[in-house]
Amino acid sequence: MLVNLKINSSSIKKNLEKIRSINENVICVIKDDAYGLKIEKILPILIKNNCNYFAVAYLEEAMKVFEILKKLDKKNSCNVMTLNYVEPQKLEIAIKNGFEITVFSKKQFYDYIDILNNLKNNVCLRLRIHIKINSGMNRLGFDENEVFEIIKEIKKINSEFLKNKKFKLEIISIFSHISEAENKTETEKQVKKFEKILKIFDDNKIKYKYRHLQASPLLFKYEKKYNYDFCRVGMAIYGLEPLSYDVGLESAILVESKIINIREVKKDEKVSYGNKGILKRDSKVGIVAIGYAHGLPKQIENKKNCAYVLVNDKKANILGEICMDMIFIDLTDIQDVKIGDEVLIVGNKKSWKNKITLRQMAKWANTIQDDVLTNFKID
Repeated sequence: MLVNLKINSSSIKKNLEKIRSINENVICVIKDDAYGLKIEKILPILIKNNCNYFAVAYLEEAMKVFEILKKLDKKNSCNVMTLNYVEPQKLEIAIKNGFEITVFSKKQFYDYIDILNNLKNNVCLRLRIHIKINSGMNRLGFDENEVFEIIKEIKKINSEFLKNKKFKLEIISIFSHISEAENKTETEKQVKKFEKILKIFDDNKIKYKYRHLQASPLLFKYEKKYNYDFCRVGMAIYGLEPLSYDVGLESAILVESKIINIREVKKDEKVSYGNKGILKRDSKVGIVAIGYAHGLPKQIENKKNCAYVLVNDKKANILGEICMDMIFIDLTDIQDVKIGDEVLIVGNKKSWKNKITLRQMAKWANTIQDDVLTNFKID
């Protein structure tokens, strides 16, 4: 393969150890195909490291996790929750497989109840749900004024279950999400709101198993302060730094390609498309087999603080526009380079001093690390 994405399982292990030193109860977020790294590659590594609770985005991903867990003979010892919307017509699939569904709006809640009421064989069915609270992000979740109505309905449903053994709602957790962990004032405001709503559930004697609020940024910013019962961690597992400063995680990915051609190009000649790649000196130019079709951000081209790759542990600036499956790099100041040499795009090699982080790549592209990682399309 001319383009490779490698996953370092030992780095994932070390990141998990660091996470567990703060909160030992971890829901591993493997949504959106494990941040683009592929669920089938990441899940066995997590299982090997004694992880047994997983969060995905959609029901289809939950089914994929289910099939992998069956092959690993771990189906009965693991929990899988969905974070995004599960369509009402797919509710039976979720119930049948024991998936846990996030419920975050009145419309969704009542749609599910209608489905359950109309099921022919709804005797003793249990719908396992996580109730999401809107504590200030205003994306998903129940507002405080909606909670009382939902509580009333939950009481009614579970009371009827005791009488006629029809379906029951099993509330696995109540949780929320912090929008800006490094903003202490806003974070404390959201936490206060979350705890206020938790108290409403408690005062109404609504039974639930767990509470969780921490994602990677909150976990590392405040450590054990907001532990509750679980942390939901995605980016930190893969070594993406969750804060504006490093917390000591290890990058678990390495993206490499190869030099497929080398040319001598004169000063004032251009490279790549358009006229932005005009050379300021006689140059040795390498062509590397990676481009925006593989997920390399096109936005990193032609920057004042030039984006670069690493060749023989030395920086080689990217020249001109990025092509669909190739880039141009400046090899002029690098000795002993030949066609077929490896080119480091993201990550670090053990024998090399230099590295390129996802944070650096995201800075060049004026975006975030998650965006860079999930766009890589490499088998």
